[in-house]
Amino acid sequence: MKRPISASIVFLAALCTVTGCKGDGATVEPDLGGGEEELVGSRDNYETEDEDAALDEQFGARPELPPKEKPVEKCKGKGKDRACKMVDPKPEVTAAYGVRTIMGRFRWGMDIDTVMGQLEKDIEDEYAEMQAKTKDPLEQDKNREWKREAIDAIAKNHVRFEEAAHHRWGVSLIGHEFKDDENEEMLWVKTPTLKKFYFFKDGDLYKIVYAYGLQAWPGLKYQQILDEKFKVWFGLNPEKKFEVDEETQIKLVDYVQWDSADGEHVRAFDMTAVHGAFVLSIVDGDAEEQYGARLPTGREDAAFTGDVSDVLGGSDICYDEEGNIVEDASLCEELRGDIDGE
Repeated sequence: MKRPISASIVFLAALCTVTGCKGDGATVEPDLGGGEEELVGSRDNYETEDEDAALDEQFGARPELPPKEKPVEKCKGKGKDRACKMVDPKPEVTAAYGVRTIMGRFRWGMDIDTVMGQLEKDIEDEYAEMQAKTKDPLEQDKNREWKREAIDAIAKNHVRFEEAAHHRWGVSLIGHEFKDDENEEMLWVKTPTLKKFYFFKDGDLYKIVYAYGLQAWPGLKYQQILDEKFKVWFGLNPEKKFEVDEETQIKLVDYVQWDSADGEHVRAFDMTAVHGAFVLSIVDGDAEEQYGARLPTGREDAAFTGDVSDVLGGSDICYDEEGNIVEDASLCEELRGDIDGE
C-alpha cells in the first residue's frame, strides 16, 4: 500500500458559491488562521522541502496534480422547471488537493512507529509556536510539561484490536471501523474539539478518521458545516449516498462521498445524535477494495430498546480515554466537556 507523494502543496481554494470570489473572478483562499481544528487537523507549517523530499524518497512521488478549475454553472430543464447549480469541472482533482493537505506529513503505508514519529513532530511544531508566543518562564515551563505529556500519550493511545484484550471500542463512534483478531491497530490523539484516529492493517496506515465535537463550530448544524467547511476543502459536488439493512431495507446511514484523483474516498457523516460528533473518514481506495467498506450502521431510533440505546450512547453513558464505558451520569457530565464534545 505504498502510495506516491508530491512536492509541497497549497491549501484548498474556497469555491465561489461557498465563500465568494474576488472581483477578477479568482477564487478566495480560506483563512488559515483558524487553528488545527479549522484545518481538519493538519498544520499549515509542518512541511519543508527537505521533509517532503525525504518522504518522496521513502514512499514514492505522487503525480503532479493539474490546477484546480473554477466552478461553472450548469442548468437543466426549461422555463419554470429550469434549475441551475455550480459544478466543479474536476471534482477528483479538488478532492485530491484536499486529501493531500489534510494528511500533511502522513502517507499511506507508514508503519506505526513512523506515524508515532510524525505525531511527535506535530507536537514539536505546536510546542515551538507556544514558546514563541510567551517570554514568561512559568508559562514556558507549562509548555514543556504539556509537550512531555502529549508525547507520552502517543504510546498510551495505541490500541490493538484483539478480542482477548477486552477493549470497549466496539461501542464507540469508531466501532464500525475495525475488526478484532485480524491484525488491525489504531493510534489516536485529541485536541479540545477534535479526535484523530489512525488505522493500520497488517502494520500499514490505510485510513484516518477525524471526529469533530459540537464545540468545533459552535452553533453550526451538519448541513452548514458540510456547505461552509467540507465542500470548501474537498469540492462542491460530493455524491450523496446511503446504506440500508439487507433484510429489513431500513436505511442505516446517510453520508456524502468525495473520490480523489489519488484514489482516496472521503466521507462525511453526521453522528451528533448518538456520539456528538461530525465525522470525516479518509481511506486509501486500494486498501478499501481489499478489506471492504466499513460504514456506521447504528442510528438513534425510538424502536431501540433501552439496553441498545445505552450501548449506542444515551445521556447517562460516555467513554473514558481508554475507550471504556462510563455509566456514572454525573461523571459523564464532567467528561463530556473533554471527550463527548470533541
